[in-house]
Amino acid sequence: MNKESEIIEQAINILRDRTGIKVTWQTYGKAENRVYGIVFQERVMQFIVEYKKYLTAYQVDQIIRAKDFRFSLLVVADQIAAPARELLRKKGVAYLEANGNIFINTSQAIIFLDGNKPIRETKPVTNRAFTKTGLKAVFHLLNNPDAIAGTYRQLAEQTGIALGNIKYIIDGLAEAGYILPLSKRKVTLKNKRELLERWVAGYRETLKPDLFKGAFRIPVDERRENWQDIDVKELNMSWGSEAAGELMTNYLQARALTLYTPGFNDQQANAIGLMPDGKGDVRIYNKFWNGNNDRMQTAPPLLVYADLLITDDPRCIQTANIIYDNHIKEQIEKE
Repeated sequence: MNKESEIIEQAINILRDRTGIKVTWQTYGKAENRVYGIVFQERVMQFIVEYKKYLTAYQVDQIIRAKDFRFSLLVVADQIAAPARELLRKKGVAYLEANGNIFINTSQAIIFLDGNKPIRETKPVTNRAFTKTGLKAVFHLLNNPDAIAGTYRQLAEQTGIALGNIKYIIDGLAEAGYILPLSKRKVTLKNKRELLERWVAGYRETLKPDLFKGAFRIPVDERRENWQDIDVKELNMSWGSEAAGELMTNYLQARALTLYTPGFNDQQANAIGLMPDGKGDVRIYNKFWNGNNDRMQTAPPLLVYADLLITDDPRCIQTANIIYDNHIKEQIEKE
């Protein structure tokens, strides 16, 4: 039984136990076709199933864009974040969560159950590629895929990560299925789009919170309104998130400002006119990447893309998709 089938079986059992609703399921054709039938009151509803371990709101549009339009879409997941469930319902996309939460709205039937708590699983041993340190290395590799062919020492020098950690990170990537051996001594990255998705999730949950330095505001209205005039390059800073999204696309109007810097100090704060404010709309983060981007006005496109996705704001997600198509897609999807 594959993972989709396991989750469907588990979720439907919970649904039956907790509600008394008689729902069954069946497959059509080969398992790899991912076509399933949900049977409710003798009515069979056919779906193409998309499985995700953990689904966040920013992934919803990506799934829909890749939809097979021969069948309705059913998202099956171990866990679906509340904003993602809400967005799926708004878009009329069916989902089934391992804990029994379900939404199906077709001409044949309407089934909706929400509020079940996530099922707790035994925490697996952490893959070293997705720790705080590992995520920094993976970010470098996603931006520089050819670097995987270098030596551990070269990768350590490029990332600023201790040499002793590099082997564990590369072993973790190999174990997770992201490294393809080409010969005895040569390897390349594979499944880069999936690796990017996993990196974004790890960045959101593990790395970015650790980078946060503080929240501020710019009390001078005219300076706040004309934030684009701030010469952040001279201050050794880079715009991220919404600010970078506006500068890179001219599509988004930034409501909040994000800045990355390798070491935040009073000189930078005074030059910009920042005042500490826990609810302020200017947020400062530690810069964690190395490379020739040091004097650029914005953070690397891949980081801006991630920053925008994890806001779960539709306007930011749309901007992230524009940045992906214009700055990232060719490199990530190139085999």
